[in-house]
Amino acid sequence: MAEQADSLRRWVHAKADDVASEVLAGRLKGPHVLAITSGKGGVGKSNLALNLAIALQIRGVATAVLDADLGLANINIILGQEPDYTVFDVMQGDRHLADVVVSGPHGLRIIPGASGLAAAAAASLDQVAMLLAEFQSLESQVEWLVVDTGAGIAPAVLAFVAAADEALVVTTPEPTALADAYGLIRAVDETESPVRLHLVVNRAGDVSRGQRTGERLAGLVAKALNRSVAVAGVLMEDAAVARAVVRQEPFYLGAPKSPARADVDRLADYLLDRVPAPRRGGIAGFVRRVLASVPLGRGDTVPPDGSPKNQEPGVPMANAPPSTVPAYVGKAGASIPGRRETEEGPR
Repeated sequence: MAEQADSLRRWVHAKADDVASEVLAGRLKGPHVLAITSGKGGVGKSNLALNLAIALQIRGVATAVLDADLGLANINIILGQEPDYTVFDVMQGDRHLADVVVSGPHGLRIIPGASGLAAAAAASLDQVAMLLAEFQSLESQVEWLVVDTGAGIAPAVLAFVAAADEALVVTTPEPTALADAYGLIRAVDETESPVRLHLVVNRAGDVSRGQRTGERLAGLVAKALNRSVAVAGVLMEDAAVARAVVRQEPFYLGAPKSPARADVDRLADYLLDRVPAPRRGGIAGFVRRVLASVPLGRGDTVPPDGSPKNQEPGVPMANAPPSTVPAYVGKAGASIPGRRETEEGPR
């Protein structure tokens, strides 16, 4: 069994290497893959993911949302939807990805239950190859794939973030949220992934203070980790957001004149104007990297023999020990211990 697991993992790693080779050769660019993540739950990550995706879609940019929160399917909760099928059904071979995709506002595509990718732990080579082919079918249909990850530094969260082209790290001005955001950034940095990180400060009292908060955190990251993290945007505290959650509708549509919508518009413009073209193989490359990071190989089909491939830099192993979360140094210089919360409500 162990030998079979090693063989299947080598096969998936080889596929990831194939995509990397194509990217370097300039033959494959693909859509942007944007992970939206957070160090702790309850900071508005999923709500931002959905409303930002709608903003992109309304701008004429074909967009899909992949609900990759392994614990909570917040995207569907916000929309008041209960999908009939998930990625798990695709993994089992019961449905095609086209059967799973749910139609959202303005033609937005929503892919529920990306936690089904974890089923690769019990997959055969045929199942993995089929899943890769299904996701590759999205390449010609979307320009941006927005991935709503779980919160915290669990290996599954890091796998989705490390595999993306860009990642928005969402935080609030509270010290605990900032500490957890820093802990997440450090954990991603330890994967050596080339993913580009951006900060979003949510529920700020005013724009200038939110911007300063983001810049302080970015400065700490630059000093401690020697890594550049841009402040992509600041979202003001807005009662319209909470009202929209209760109504189970996106605030971007339900409150078109709200400050929250204006802030999301600025963030969407930032992504379209400032983010460079993707160079990691689009959706196909993203899914290959995610699958290469989970413990494959309890299926009944053995892949072709081949020489072992080194794991692609930037992809954490699913059984890796948790990363040490350092302290966040607050405005007054006080050391605030990092925390490891992993659940998030719809807000």
